[in-house]
Amino acid sequence: MSARGPSAGDLPEHEQKAWDAIVADLSGQLDLGPQFPKERSLPALSADGDHPDPLAEPVELEDEDEGYLPPPPPPLPRPADRAARFAWAAVIGGPLVAIVTTMLGWESWWAGLGVATTIGGLAALVARMKDREDDGGNGAVV
Repeated sequence: MSARGPSAGDLPEHEQKAWDAIVADLSGQLDLGPQFPKERSLPALSADGDHPDPLAEPVELEDEDEGYLPPPPPPLPRPADRAARFAWAAVIGGPLVAIVTTMLGWESWWAGLGVATTIGGLAALVARMKDREDDGGNGAVV
């Protein structure tokens, strides 16, 4: 078999007939009977203007309804009490303190204070979480 495809001497007779049928079908030489007419449902590309060129003008799709548009997401909940606000400030501000003090080359205890603040804020938020009931369901609630 060559790099360009099978040659006539490489294939058994039944495979060569199958290849010939495929090539004839692709080139439009194969007659499949009255169920399958030779003319195609799409017009052929033509440079002389007999048939419209489907590539020349984009086909406009029919206007369909937009489909499902999800509602806008609800606003983020705001912490209700002062302790939750301080915990969130520690979670957000602690890494900022650690990064800024490290970049400015300040003493290392400032970076340690930022890390400790972050850990403390996370611990406070986890401790304040309400117990969530697990009903033992089998998946998402729709």
